[in-house]
Amino acid sequence: MRGLLLRLSTLDADAESAVRVIAYFDSLVRDHVTVPSLLMATARFAQCPVGLHDAATGRTYRADPTVETIAAPPEGKRLVWMERDGEPHGLDEIVLERFAAAAEVTLERAAREGQDTALVELALSAETGEAERTRALRLLGFGPAMPVQALAVSGEVAGIRALGGHVRVARIGAVDAVLTTPAVSALPDGARVGIGPELPGLRVAESWAGARTALRFTGPHDRVVRWTDLGALALFAGLPPAAIEELPDVRAARRLGDEALAAVRALCVAGSVRAAATAVHLHHSSMAARIARAESVLGFSLADSAGRLRAHLALALVRLSATEPA
Repeated sequence: MRGLLLRLSTLDADAESAVRVIAYFDSLVRDHVTVPSLLMATARFAQCPVGLHDAATGRTYRADPTVETIAAPPEGKRLVWMERDGEPHGLDEIVLERFAAAAEVTLERAAREGQDTALVELALSAETGEAERTRALRLLGFGPAMPVQALAVSGEVAGIRALGGHVRVARIGAVDAVLTTPAVSALPDGARVGIGPELPGLRVAESWAGARTALRFTGPHDRVVRWTDLGALALFAGLPPAAIEELPDVRAARRLGDEALAAVRALCVAGSVRAAATAVHLHHSSMAARIARAESVLGFSLADSAGRLRAHLALALVRLSATEPA
């Protein structure tokens, strides 16, 4: 960095541009880009083909800004390079240096995350023995008796590493598995998250099973669901989706329009028409009209706690039937 700053002092008019180069590559590192994404971003930034050689794996990568794919590299290239025709640009040396620094971080991160994936899968598998699970947990930075939680995440997971606590992430099937200490207090916007129970590390496979079940109960209005909040609802997760679809209450709930569906959900949460109207910023009479329309579709009254419980269960089963077990 000291040598870089000395060179910047000689650039005069280009100094501001050089600072932007540094900021650009720093942002790529902060965003945890993949190796192909780093290559393509650099090629487009430099407006010429670029490449890098990973000495640890023997792999060589090359990207061309005019195409969307990573192409095969030319023979004999090593480390990082730029393939510019004609005279070099004034900032090429700094671009190359920042590209090299970003590549080193990205390659190390990719290697570490690749190892993490296998270890997380081993730790979360119900088939793993106690000794293997203990070893996997220790390599991931968790103790066998340490309280941990598993999260099943569908959607954007990029920000999960910055949420606090000790976090390890792996892609398992169609969802991201997150193994974390129970210090996470917020989650990324836009993701649907099932949170398993807090358990000792050796029982983390149970937490993962709970997280996958909780994820199935998430929806547009319930993006985060904790397994510990499901109670007896968790039992329904064992039913085949086809069997749930055959239930009359589920079929009726699927016929509700968006307004009626939102009204029923608000009523189930608030407990009364007046409280539900306040919660969704509607006049009491408007909420009452929507509830009446919903009752005509559902075929039962929502005026008492039994009817609201029945509706709440129907809405939860609609979400559950829409997803296969993870």
